[in-house]
Amino acid sequence: MTVEVEEVRRIAGLPDPVIRNLQITECYSRLAAAVAERHAGANWCTFATWASRQAGGTVRGEDLLDALRRELGRDAELLHPIDSLWRALLRRGLFNRESRFGRLVWGLHTPFDAFELASDAVARGNRKVFAEIGLEFARYLTLDFEAFMAQLEDPELRQAFTYLQGAAADPELIVLANLEIGLHEQARLQPEIREALDAALASEQPLLRRVLGWPLQRRLTRLSREAITDCLMVLSLPGAVLQLGRHLDMPLPAPGANAELAALLARYEPVPPAADDCGATDWSALVQRMHYISHLFRAYHEHPELASAPFTPAQVERLRAGVVPGGEL
Repeated sequence: MTVEVEEVRRIAGLPDPVIRNLQITECYSRLAAAVAERHAGANWCTFATWASRQAGGTVRGEDLLDALRRELGRDAELLHPIDSLWRALLRRGLFNRESRFGRLVWGLHTPFDAFELASDAVARGNRKVFAEIGLEFARYLTLDFEAFMAQLEDPELRQAFTYLQGAAADPELIVLANLEIGLHEQARLQPEIREALDAALASEQPLLRRVLGWPLQRRLTRLSREAITDCLMVLSLPGAVLQLGRHLDMPLPAPGANAELAALLARYEPVPPAADDCGATDWSALVQRMHYISHLFRAYHEHPELASAPFTPAQVERLRAGVVPGGEL
């Protein structure tokens, strides 16, 4: 299905961050499929699909439920009724500040404030990137290349899409294009990434300390911080869950002859004989993120499973209607 520019603008303008994220993720998957018809291998939209899907867990506040499952262990089945209730609350606008229910929730202060702050930061970053880069991909796919470039002002994106357009002659150019767009994206996201990570340090509320007492307050706050940090340092792909703080131990393609790609990689790879460990110790550091991403984009470039749909047809029908679907998202 063709993605029109106006559809990208409509999705980016949706007020409900949960529905917006779901539609962004699904739209990225269609953009990725359309680009793949022109250029073989994973493109930037392919990776954006799964990154947006991962971000959705934070946007929907489901990090909290995952943390409670880990805390409960074998008793996690007790949360099944809460899962259904949580989705029902999301449909009522739990994290939508423009809904009456959402404004009420944002007006409260609980030990789980960090989840709301992280949800808001990640949702804004998700929209920011889609509204810019998703829009340019829609334009790239619908316009003649010369007409597309005539309206593209950002120099970094101009260079990236020039590489992408030439990928038929040099397969390394699509990897280079992916990394150039990834660098632009990550630089743009720096404030929201820092804000989301800092949400894990949300201050404890004096009133709740008096109501709940220190032990429970401290335990709930610890749970919030650990859950947010864990979620922001994970990327779920089809058939794999990657820990961003650990080295991505997968074979990389042998270096080719493309000098521009070699130069870009040299900005983030350690100089031999230093060990090449791409695991990030501080995800807020742009250089560390790009080191990991440079491994990710190359290691998974020819993995066809990444082209699978992020949602079922029934879920797509629901989310396009503006309703949070059931099932795994």
